[in-house]
Amino acid sequence: MEAKELVQRYRNGETLFTGLKLPGINLEAADLIGIVLNEADLRGANLLFCYLNRANLGQANLVAANLSGASLNQADLAGADLRSANFHGALLQGAILRDSDMTLATLQDTNLIGVDLRGADLSGATLTGACLRGANMRQEKKGYYTNLQAAILGRADLQGANMKGVDLSRADLSYANLKEANLRDADLRKANLSHANLKGALLTDAKLSGAKLNGANLQNANLMRAQISEAEMVEVDCEGAIMTHVNLNRTNLTGANLSFTRMNSADLSRANLTKANLQETELIEAFFARANLTEASFINANLVRADLMSANMVGADFQGATMPDGQVRHH
Repeated sequence: MEAKELVQRYRNGETLFTGLKLPGINLEAADLIGIVLNEADLRGANLLFCYLNRANLGQANLVAANLSGASLNQADLAGADLRSANFHGALLQGAILRDSDMTLATLQDTNLIGVDLRGADLSGATLTGACLRGANMRQEKKGYYTNLQAAILGRADLQGANMKGVDLSRADLSYANLKEANLRDADLRKANLSHANLKGALLTDAKLSGAKLNGANLQNANLMRAQISEAEMVEVDCEGAIMTHVNLNRTNLTGANLSFTRMNSADLSRANLTKANLQETELIEAFFARANLTEASFINANLVRADLMSANMVGADFQGATMPDGQVRHH
């Protein structure tokens, strides 16, 4: 079928085109709102600036299709093959992308507000500057999760997104807005979160080993039981965060702001806390074996039963702190 015929039949009131084979078709700027093209073959199709609001493209083959600037708000793309597809600047607000394969897709500056990405594979996809506020990527069950391995999400807006259990290992989230996002049990190993906004984010049980969090904002975030060993957290701001039972073994926390945090039972062995701010911090039973605490500030901190025996405390300030033996340091 030629593009002209498809558009004409649609204008005549026909909307059902299930399973149609249209590889390479040129439908640039076509008005196809609500069209049903589920299971259609649209490989390499030109859908630039196409109007596909509320369209049904479930299970469709859109490999390497050009959907730049297309309007796909509330469209159904569940299970679609979208590998290497170009969605640059497209509108996908409220769209269903559940179980879709978006490997290596381009989603730069794309509107993905409230999109359903549960079970989608976005490994290697480019989402620089994309808006994913309120997106749902929640892990449904073991072995069924959204894959964003090595995805490029620099400066993306993910505020309030549900990313529970999502695989973001090696992903680039530098300068991304993850304020109040749900990243519980997410895999962020070796991810780049430098200067990301994670204020109030839920990161309980998250895996962050080897991650870069330099200059990130983690104020009031919940990092309970998070695994953050061998990570880079230079000048990170964790003021008021919950970090009980967190693993920070061998992590670089030089110049970090850890004031007013709750770090009870935290593992800080071999961590570098040079010039870190731990004023008013709860560190009950914290483990500092061979940690570098050079010039760190522990003013008014609670260190009851903490292990400081083998730590380097040269120049550290413990004024007003409650020491491991329960005694308050007055000088």
